[in-house]
Formats: sequence, C-alpha cells, structure tokens
Amino acid sequence: MITAAVLALALSGAPDTSRAPAPPPVAALTPAWWPQLDDPVLRDLLTRASQGSLDLKIAVARLERAGADVDLARAGQRPHATVGADAAIGAANFSSVHKGAGVPASVGYEVDLFGRLKASLAAARSDQAAAQADVEVARQLVMAETAKAYVDLREAQAKRAATEGALAAARRNEELISKRRAEGDALGDDVQAAHRDARAALVESDTARRGVESACIRLGQLLGQDGPIDEPAFGGAILTTPALEGLPSEAVLGRPDIQAAQARLQAADARRAEAVAATRPRFTLTGSLGGGEPDLFYLLDVRALAWSVVGGLTHELYDGGAGKARKRGATADATLAELAYRKAVGDAWAQARLALGALDQATIAESLARETLAQAERTRALGQTRHGEGEIDGAALTRLDAAVSAARAALADASAARARAYLDLILAAGGRA
Repeated sequence: MITAAVLALALSGAPDTSRAPAPPPVAALTPAWWPQLDDPVLRDLLTRASQGSLDLKIAVARLERAGADVDLARAGQRPHATVGADAAIGAANFSSVHKGAGVPASVGYEVDLFGRLKASLAAARSDQAAAQADVEVARQLVMAETAKAYVDLREAQAKRAATEGALAAARRNEELISKRRAEGDALGDDVQAAHRDARAALVESDTARRGVESACIRLGQLLGQDGPIDEPAFGGAILTTPALEGLPSEAVLGRPDIQAAQARLQAADARRAEAVAATRPRFTLTGSLGGGEPDLFYLLDVRALAWSVVGGLTHELYDGGAGKARKRGATADATLAELAYRKAVGDAWAQARLALGALDQATIAESLARETLAQAERTRALGQTRHGEGEIDGAALTRLDAAVSAARAALADASAARARAYLDLILAAGGRA
C-alpha cells in the first residue's frame, strides 16, 4: 500500500512550470492500471468501454479533424497548379469579328520569407498533439468511470444481499414479537416497533435493488449501449486492487491533460508567430503556360504569351489596424494557454496529494469495518450458543442477525469507498499503477 511518506518524498516542493517537459508518446499514456485489476468481469467491461464509448469516439473524431488541419497547413507550403480555358469574341468595329481561345495553365508558389506558413504548420501540429492527448484523457476518464460504476454495482449487490438478510431478520423478529404479544409477553408498542423495523428494512432492501439497476444502466451508457448491461453474478467481493509501491512525480507530470495543455500552449505560441509574420510582405512566384494576364502583354510588348514566370512582392501598407489586432489577440491566447498549463500542473499535484490522503483514510475505515463485522459475527455465534442453551430468546437472536447484516452493509460501503479512492489516485497520477 502506498504511504504518505512515499508520496510526500516524490511530490516534495512546488512544481516548476516555467519550462514544460517534452510530451511522452501517446502509447505511454495508455492507462496501465486497469489490466492489473484482478477481476475478469471488470476487465471485460473496460475492454468493451474502450471500444464502444461515445465520448472516446468523439475524441477520436476530433483527432481526425486535427489531422486534416495539419494536411491543410502543409498544403500551403507546396506549389499550387491550376488549369483553365479562356475564350473571347470581339472586334474594333462592327464590320469584322475576331475570335480567340486558349488553355492556360499556371503554377504558383509562395516563398515563406518570414515563417508564416511554417508557424501555421507548427500550430496545426501542436493542435493535433493536443487532440491526441485529449483521446487519452477521454480514454482514462471512460476507464475510471466504468471502474467506478462497476464498484457501485458490486456495492449495491453486496448491500442488497445484506439488506435482504436484515429484512429476513426483521420479519422474523416481527413474527416473534407478534406471538409474544398474543401470549401476553409483549406490549403493543413492541409490536409497532418491530413493524417499523421491518418496514425500514424493506425500504433499504428496495433501495439496494434499485441501486443495482441504476449501476447496470450507467454501465450500459458508458459502454455505448442503448440499454443496461446484464447483471453479472456476485461473488461477495467489491473489487480487488493491486498494491501500490510508489508514486513518482513524473507520473503526475505525464498526465494526458497536462500534455494537452502543453501542446495548446505550443500551438498558441506558433499562432502568435504566424500573426507577426502575416503583417510582413509576401513573395509569390507564378509560372504560366499557354496564356497570361493582359497586363503582362503590355509589360512584355507582345500580343500573346506562350509561357511566363512572374515574381511578385506584395505588402498591405494600411489595414485599418487588423494586423495589430490579430497580434494582440494571438498574444492574449498565448497568455491564456500558459495560464491553463500552469493551472493543469498545479491541479494535478493537488489532486494527487488529496487522493493519497483519501486512500489512506478509506483504508483505515475499511479495516475498522472488517473488525466490526468480525466482532458482530463472533457475538452472533455466541448468541446462537446461548440460544441453544436457552439463555436468550429468538428475538434477541434476530437482533444479533440484524447487527451482522448491518455490519456487512457498512463493510460494503467502506470497501467501495476504498476502491473509489484507489481509482481516484491512479487517475490523478496519470493512469499509472
């Protein structure tokens, strides 16, 4: 089990976000913890969730869109070729008519003097890296939510079994009190109290049953199904989780949401450079075959052109402040992206610390719940012996049975809380066990 001392050593000091680390490959961000969970039903659900989750499919579609933007930006760095057809008819007077036609072809290429096209491609690639990290964020969230919904299902199943036992004990107690009332050994208030206990146990049993149904519906939703999953058989355990030996700081910084924030920061920096370069002159080379612009005819003193190569340098002298506004907006976007990255890192460190503390507390609570159940079972065993010897009546024994059922329900709650705390800690650590 991971200890506070281990994480305190690993997470000592404030995070330095002045220099962002290089993002790891996406394959390294794939959740490594869920195949280690010793539960074949959960592993099957997680596999199905990774294949059918709509949230994950949406993230993959956004990644595809980002890839298309990269191809579009790359296309701007390449030559462009066009072909067309020209035809004209006219004359200098109304007594003669002249006709002409041509099939001009041209090739254009913009020389990236100030790095505008390069910055545009860098921004698109960074957006693609962010979208790729977003896929891993979605995958980890789907895995974690599926695992938590599974824990909810097992908790509800355990509580259903415990509350059914408590309901059976409450009904036996109600019958015994009713018989004792008929024999004159109990008061009417005792009968009413037993009846209230039986109704309360029935309500708890119905609540647990609905909890099972809700968990099956939730799991179906996470798996991308149109309806709930089939309820799996319950073996009595909530979730067996592997022991954690340590939590290095690199695991926190390797979280995919931090990698996505870093990539968006890089994209914002590239767009700021693109906005600066867009205010500078553009140099374009154009080659034509089989035609040309009328202005070139006069410039070259020819009546028609078979071919031409033209170089043009253009610069907008006054744009009404549009270029300055674009640079200002790009700078603001870069500042926002930097703040978002720093916030993501700080939140990750805080979540890891809080999750560790919650896991320690949940582990202690689960241990106490086990001890309480063991004590209740020992007390019931002793009560059964005393009941066989005639020292206590059946009503007292049913109360001992109810105490055992309540302790089992409390243990189910504590075990589920610890399992959720474990999942929260692994998620806070970037999906690494």
